Amino acid sequence: MFSNPLHPPPTPSTPTRPLLARRTLMVGAGTAALLASAGCNPFSTPTRVTQTVTAAAAPVADPIPTLIATTRLHLVRLTNSIAADKTLIARLTPLRDDRQAHLTELIAELARSSPQAATAQKAAPTTDPSISVPGSSVLILAGMGADAAQAQGLFTDAFPLATRYRAALFGSIAACLASHRVALATTS
Repeated sequence: MFSNPLHPPPTPSTPTRPLLARRTLMVGAGTAALLASAGCNPFSTPTRVTQTVTAAAAPVADPIPTLIATTRLHLVRLTNSIAADKTLIARLTPLRDDRQAHLTELIAELARSSPQAATAQKAAPTTDPSISVPGSSVLILAGMGADAAQAQGLFTDAFPLATRYRAALFGSIAACLASHRVALATTS
């Protein structure tokens, strides 16, 4: 057997001492259990408490007055266009009649929520000689097509702000305006 003079082998009479005493091990385990049950974790980062505040939604304006004004303007332009170019009477009169029906329905819808505003809208004129139209039939039809496209976009944009009944009304008018755009784009 190999013997080291600096470290003699243990003899049965001298017990060896462990590196970690049993008492030290139990105290360390107990402390770790206590810290873990208290919610302390030496390996975690500190939590930050934040408070989120959201602002109240801004009140949404009713789109009906804008849609009524746009419809009235297009109705005036159609009426003035028919008066300016008699060759377009057969083509533009049904479109003007549709726009007049749209105006009537929009004012009736406004009357459900605001009777005073609807009364003022009913009194507004649907003709205005100060609004001029181009001289040629081609330019008149192009202008009416642009009006129909703009109005269709306004009615489509009003969908998210609308109740179910209004959304159906706006959808019906937008579909009618799409047919107007087709009627104005075709040459006859």
